[in-house]
Order: sequence, then C-alpha cells, then structure tokens
Amino acid sequence: MKKVFLIVAIIIATNQIIAQNYKFGKVSEEELKEKFYPLDSSANAAVLYKKRHTFFQYSQGQGFSVVTEIHERIKIYNKEGVDWATKRIEYYNPSANRSEKVTNINAKTFVFEDGEIKEYKLKNNQIFNEENNKYWAEKKFTMPNIVDGCIVEWEYRLSSPYNGINKVEMQFAIPVKKFECSIEIPEYYKFNIRQIGSVKINSTKSVKSGSISLTQKYRAEMKLKSQVYTSFSNHKINFLTDVYKIENDNIPALLEEPYVNNIDNYRTSQHFELSSIKWPNEPIEYFSKSWEDVAKTIFKEEDFGGELRKTSYFEKEIDEVIRNNSDPSKLIVSIFEFVKQKVKWNDYRGMFSDNGVKKAYETGSGNTADINLMLVAMLRHARLNADPLILSTRDHGIPLFPTIRGFNYVIAAVELDGSLILLDATEKNSTPNVLPLRDLNFQGRIIRKDGSSELVDLTPKQSAITSSICSLEIDEMGEISGGIRKTYLNFHATSYRDKYGKMDDEKIIAKLEEENDKYEISEFKLSNKSEIYKPIIESYKFISENSVDMIGGKIYFNPLFDAAITENPFKLEQREFPIDFGTPINYKQRVSIKIPQEYSVESIPNDLAIGLPNNYGVYKIKIAVNDRIINVFSELKINTAIYPSTNYNEIKEFYKLIVNNNMEKVVLSKS
Repeated sequence: MKKVFLIVAIIIATNQIIAQNYKFGKVSEEELKEKFYPLDSSANAAVLYKKRHTFFQYSQGQGFSVVTEIHERIKIYNKEGVDWATKRIEYYNPSANRSEKVTNINAKTFVFEDGEIKEYKLKNNQIFNEENNKYWAEKKFTMPNIVDGCIVEWEYRLSSPYNGINKVEMQFAIPVKKFECSIEIPEYYKFNIRQIGSVKINSTKSVKSGSISLTQKYRAEMKLKSQVYTSFSNHKINFLTDVYKIENDNIPALLEEPYVNNIDNYRTSQHFELSSIKWPNEPIEYFSKSWEDVAKTIFKEEDFGGELRKTSYFEKEIDEVIRNNSDPSKLIVSIFEFVKQKVKWNDYRGMFSDNGVKKAYETGSGNTADINLMLVAMLRHARLNADPLILSTRDHGIPLFPTIRGFNYVIAAVELDGSLILLDATEKNSTPNVLPLRDLNFQGRIIRKDGSSELVDLTPKQSAITSSICSLEIDEMGEISGGIRKTYLNFHATSYRDKYGKMDDEKIIAKLEEENDKYEISEFKLSNKSEIYKPIIESYKFISENSVDMIGGKIYFNPLFDAAITENPFKLEQREFPIDFGTPINYKQRVSIKIPQEYSVESIPNDLAIGLPNNYGVYKIKIAVNDRIINVFSELKINTAIYPSTNYNEIKEFYKLIVNNNMEKVVLSKS
C-alpha cells in the first residue's frame, strides 16, 4: 500500500511540474490549496521553485562584475514553517566603493481567500539593512499576511565587483520541488568546480558567443583651420562563454542530526573557485592552483606575512617574560598567557590582520589574526620554531580544493620535540592543544617561513574527561541526601569555565538547580575556577524528595540517577554524515547508595560491557550489593572525535543497549 501511495504521489508531483507556470506572480489555485507536500508529508514548508542565474556583466572603465539573479517561491503549510517567510540576503560590504549591492527586490505573499487568490506586496519600508560586522551586511525582510497554506515569492539581484562566484546551494531543511540554475563564465576566467552532498546534480555544459562593445574617444587638430575636434570609434570584442546548467526536481530536505559539526558541510551544492585569469595578449595569472600557491599567496600578503616581521613594539616587554626561562614548554606557556592578558579578542574572525598587530598591542584589542600572528612573532623572537596555521572554523565549512576563500581563521603552531603544539590566544580559558570548539574542523594548514605548507590534523587527541564520585543515602520516606564530587579535565574543563567562569557561586548553584529541579544544593565548593592548567573540581551536598518512586511498599530508583543515559541520540534508520563528538570523551561515575534499614535489595539491573568496532568506544556498568550498600560503577568512552557514518548501525545499537540498561531500576522491598 505504501508503494502504491508513493507511486501516485510521484505521478501527481511530476504532472504538476509539467503544468506549473513558474513565472513570477503566476501562483496557481492548486498550489495554494495544497495541504501537504506530496513527497514529504512531514514538511512544514517547501521550496516550490528556485531559479538562479549568475553571469559576468561588462562596464567600460570598470571591467567585469558578477551578477546573480534569484527567484524563489515557497509554500508554507503550517505555523511551524513561518520562519521561511523571512529572507536574509548577505552581501560583502568592506567599503562604500567596493561593496556588493542587493537591488530589484520584488516580493509578494499569495493567499487563497473567499474563493479567490489575493496577493500582498512587500513594501519598501519593510526591507531592512543590517550590518553583521565591519565586512558583512544583509538585507532582511519578513513577508506580510502570513497564514497557513500561503505562498511567498521573491526575486532580487546581487551585484558584486569581485570575480568570485558564490556556491550554488540546492538543498535545504525543507524539500525542493524544482530547482534551475545557469552559470555563465567568459572564457577569460577559469574556475575549479566541485560538488558536495549526496544528491546527484543533473548538470550540463555548453558554449555560447558573447561580445563587448568599447567606445574610444579621440581628439585631433586640423592645422589648416586651427581647429580641434573630437571623434569616436567603436570596437567590438568577441569571446566565448561557458554555460553551466543545473536542473533538479524533488530534492529531499536535509535534516539536522545530533553530533554534526556544520550541516552545510553536507548540503548538496556546487562550489566555484577561481583558478586563473587570461586576458588577450597578456600572460595567464594563476590563483589557488595548488596548496603551495595558496600558502605563498597568503604569506606574501602584508596583513599576514608582513605582520609577522614586526617585533619592535613588543621586544622590551616580552624580553622580560622570557628572561631566565630556558624550558621551552614553560616558555611557550608564559608567552601564550602574556598575549592572552595583553590583547583581548574583539569577536572579529579573520585570517588577515585588521588594523595591524602594533595597534592591537597598543589598544589591547584585536581580531583573531592580530592576536595569533602576534603570538607567532613573539614565539619566534624567543627562538621557538613557531608558524601560523590557517583553518576554516566549523561554521565556515571545509575547503574542498586549493582555496584562499575557504580559510577564515589563523592560530599559532609550535614544533617541539617532534610534536606540534597548537595555540589560540583569543580565548582566556584555552590551553595548549585544547582549542576552542570553533577551531576543531578536521584539518588546518601550517604555513612555514619558507612559504611551504603542510596539512595538520585538528582532531584532539586528549579525551575530554568528566568523572564523579557520589555517596548518598535513601531514607524510608524516599528522600535522598548525599554529596557529590566532580572533576573536569581538558576540553570539559574549558567548557565548564566558559559556561560558569563569570558567575559567582550562588548563580552557579541556581543554574545547577534549574537544570536539575529535583535537587536542593548546599555546601557548594568550586576549585581551580581560574587556574586553567588545573582540573575543575566541583563538590556539593544535596537533598531530593523526587528522585525515587515508592509504589506498593517498594522503592524504585535508577542507580545512576541523573547520570543515566535514557535517550538514544541516534534515531534515524540511516545516516550520511560522520558523527562529530568534538573531542574523544570519557565519562566515569562511581555511586555508593545506602538503603534504608528496613529494606533489602530485591533486584538490580544486569551488568553490561559492550564495545564499538575498531576500538572506537566502550561502555560498561557494574553494580554490586554489600549488605545495605549498593556500589555502582559506569564508564562511557568514545575514543575518536569523528565517528564514521559507515559504522552508524553499530553506534546506534551501542546506544540502544546503553539506554535499555540505564532505564532499568533498582527495586527495594521491605525485609
């Protein structure tokens, strides 16, 4: 029956595609009356049509600019889909004379009311311009008269004075019924083209003719009549244009899943990276031909390699820091901490220095490049083998091929005793080789003094560890009381400091009680809160009246209490993306439970010891009863930061077994 329904749905969808008019404003009554998306009834909205046209436009005196025209039609089925009625158009805006421009915005909402189609036009005063930072801005608007079943439609033009082509995104969090795209590139420009994502892109390439008409102005003098006159001549340049076309129907939604570093890394899309420009009668100019070219290009930039050569502004102070310090490991930490205290991060990310490292040093504020290039220069001044390491942050995606635009961040790397120490001085709680989560994005590329480069694995090798020791007692009324001591190491310690570092103890207690409304906390103590090279140690006493169930004279409770894993994060039948835990992890719990005098243990959960293939992880729990004391030990270890999707079924079953075990209760009955 399900197969029959699917076939019928596909036939209906196909017929609608054939008959549908996708010209702007030609919304049909059938589209407006549609109650759900035929191929995915769970969708709250769907892209009925998206068209993109990107081409190079020539203007005499200014050269080529890149123009992208967008047309989108989106169906909103219910209130959960209303977010798709808001559009944000991001554009590069570094300066007034070199800014991209968003123009020709035309947008309408279509509603079926009183037996007819009514349309509501977006007004100019409903379009807002917002600056995201000093480099990027966006046009933003929310469509009027949004109701269940309506359709929103807009078109606009994005003009750029730069030669880059924005990636072609085809897949979103909602399904796409029809997608069309054409990219026209003059023969002078060559791009590397790559695809990511699991949906097959139906693309074709053709060639067409193009031309540029140039007008030249001449001034001449007639000697006999002593007159000056102006003449004009027209010159036509013919060239070829490569045309790339994409036509795809019925693209499924790309749904968020747990433990994904950035869903955009897996979104079906096509990427264009400029590789070379060749003008007539001029030598070819290469861009990003190889990773070595990328490294050399970046290193030659004055805002990158030039800043590394500046040292006079810090020498006096840094010489005091390194004086009489001959241990390289201690020297690295001393300089690292000096930079963190001296210059604070202004929240701007960048691979190139903004206002210069000297100014950042003097003002005490800078972007990521200001801070970490300064750190590299200081480490080199101390005769340490330090170099910058460029990377793409988790929210910026993964560079697919030799590219400069693919990187957006720089940290410091020190080679010592055959190993590499990675440093990011933008975060006060970071330590050597314990980077902020945003940095942990597969691989970076170290750029050495000679311009050579090498890939560096950014995956942490140290496990993020949380261990707890809990001793508690249950009374005959079912109230529990006891104490707990937790220790956080490595990335878990950094995360704890990031979350609670600016709170006093009372606020931390309130936050802990809010997260676990069963507990009332007292005698709270936190050690090493600001001593970042020591583990965080958290201890407190607690009481709870709601952590056990008393039914029919028996007491039921989970032996791990709130540390139990009671939900499987992996619910999908299949998974296409690797599972990203950020770092290897290790959770240990030891619980000692004293039961009431008049009760005895009737049953306890079974012990469990299971493992993942290739030593990717283990879980074990052991419960022992000694008179009136129940001792519980559990440990979950995931030994890899990135777990492959090819082993998805194994980890799904792994967590299923853990949940099944952790859902079991200890049962106490009266003696």
